[in-house]
Amino acid sequence: MTVETPLAVTLVIFQLFTVPSHLRHLPRVPIFLLLVSYLSGEVEDPYANERGEGLRRWIVHILDHKLAVEMSENLLLYPKELPPDGLLLWRFIGGSNILMANGDRWKKHSRVIHDAFNLSIPVDQFIYLSKNLFDAINPPSEENDTHTVDFAELAQRFALDAVGSSVLGHDFDAIRTESLFVKEYNGIMQDIANPLYLIMPFLEKVFPRKEVIKRMDNLVDKFKMLLQAKRNDPGDDMMTFMLKDPTMSEEELRDNMVVLFIAGHDTSAGSLSTLIYFLAIHPEIQAAAREETLRIIGPTSDPSVDTLSAASLPYLNACIREALRINTPISYIMSLLGKYYIPSNISLIYNIYAIHHRNDKSEKSSILKDAWVAFASGPRQCPARNFALYEQRALAVMLLREYEWTVTSRFDHQDGLKNAFSPFALTLPHDLDITFTKRSSRGCSS
Repeated sequence: MTVETPLAVTLVIFQLFTVPSHLRHLPRVPIFLLLVSYLSGEVEDPYANERGEGLRRWIVHILDHKLAVEMSENLLLYPKELPPDGLLLWRFIGGSNILMANGDRWKKHSRVIHDAFNLSIPVDQFIYLSKNLFDAINPPSEENDTHTVDFAELAQRFALDAVGSSVLGHDFDAIRTESLFVKEYNGIMQDIANPLYLIMPFLEKVFPRKEVIKRMDNLVDKFKMLLQAKRNDPGDDMMTFMLKDPTMSEEELRDNMVVLFIAGHDTSAGSLSTLIYFLAIHPEIQAAAREETLRIIGPTSDPSVDTLSAASLPYLNACIREALRINTPISYIMSLLGKYYIPSNISLIYNIYAIHHRNDKSEKSSILKDAWVAFASGPRQCPARNFALYEQRALAVMLLREYEWTVTSRFDHQDGLKNAFSPFALTLPHDLDITFTKRSSRGCSS
């Protein structure tokens, strides 16, 4: 080994961990603490009130609500950034979708997907799946009316069936059976999230993970098979509607299908788990939400679009919004490029989690009150926000009428909700043991 080798290594490490001169005027997360956080699988919220991070590239987090709104409103000045690194996630979701596109291509994707979500709200399907979930919580073959379940897992299975039947037009039957599809998906996402490859994505080229890539490509092929099945057997679902648009290519349909699957599956599951957790640790709020549900909908009638609206259930809707604020399912929005008081062509992140948790005493309360951006803001806000809120209200009212629930005493979340590690801005509770007791066993029929 020559003298130049350790010097070269030292220089690379120095460049990797040293803030560029044009960004040193900004507050920042200590880079070594961030490195330890990634390697240990720590969730991202400890750094909600810091700005800037490095490793793969330097990114500026936007924590000011007014600036974030301005950034999200101006799509020309702040376009979506094309991923500059070789993360396998980008290979999986592709670039021809509503998430990654800019300009006229984004407008096309946005129009088609918004029109698809505006067709109707599948309340009947949400109710049907809620009743299936009852059997998973309280199996009919068992006489005991009290059961402890991992609700994070059940929420994922419920969300998968909801997005499968309503959006993709496919019955995964995940609530009643173990879905091999979602098992493969979860395994691939865990492999993609290997901290070492996240920190140094160039390793994908130096030491390519051929087995992971093979499994991921096989899963992508299954999405293509779902598309072909929709062509052969159209239904009353969003993918059937999107297939009718002659401007959408095969690649665009496939890429959007993957994005809708991730958004409708992971984020919905995280939101539902968070809501059920907070209602479990606040029994008085759970009781108030139940009282409103029984008063508006009644003890046995199936809810409708009207009775499930935010206007009909203001208290429950407020609970959902607060749960979304505290543990936002998407903690930040993908990087953008822009110009402000920082240099041009710097990656910016709309940090939703930080905006929801601002503790700056100088902020006016009215500003903070309006800073609820769980589905982002501006033209690129989530097109499925109404769908997602109806999904949450539907499952919540069905569970409120059927059960009372508490956090299990041996439960790891007694001191606060614990999210699983996710490098993809997802805040997903895990190992969420909740004890459900059927209300009929307590004489609660009204």
